[in-house]
Amino acid sequence: MGEFLEATYEKFIFKVKVGYLYSKEEFWANFQDGAAIVGLTDFMQKSKGDVAFLETVEPGLEVKRGDEIGKIETIKATFAIISPVTGKITEVNPEMDASPYLINHDPYGAGWIYRIELSDPEADKGQLLQASEYFERMKDKIAREAKKLYG
Repeated sequence: MGEFLEATYEKFIFKVKVGYLYSKEEFWANFQDGAAIVGLTDFMQKSKGDVAFLETVEPGLEVKRGDEIGKIETIKATFAIISPVTGKITEVNPEMDASPYLINHDPYGAGWIYRIELSDPEADKGQLLQASEYFERMKDKIAREAKKLYG
């Protein structure tokens, strides 16, 4: 299996990073040594358009899975950043102020948003979707959107 699972719709290729875990709210978590790097899925960044601005919370904030921890403003919409994990935010990607477009260019790499020190990694892992599970949900969303557009 490759590094990404991919679904193509018209000119768009939607990628899901293998090895990451995913929330139903379209955020991913990459678990590493008691912490998680958190970002926005490729599907969501392509659906919502170019990121123009990010409003983030400060490091040190204790968050619970499902908490709103900021906002993303794109050319099409403004929507909440929903934490996929529980813990303490230890870092905000320092590139986000100057380069929020990194979310569009590299959503699973340079476009990460937060590093969160986890309170209970196993509990969080149990609530998130494996890449293959998320991939199936994403394909269903793509199909529903296509049906809306084209009947």
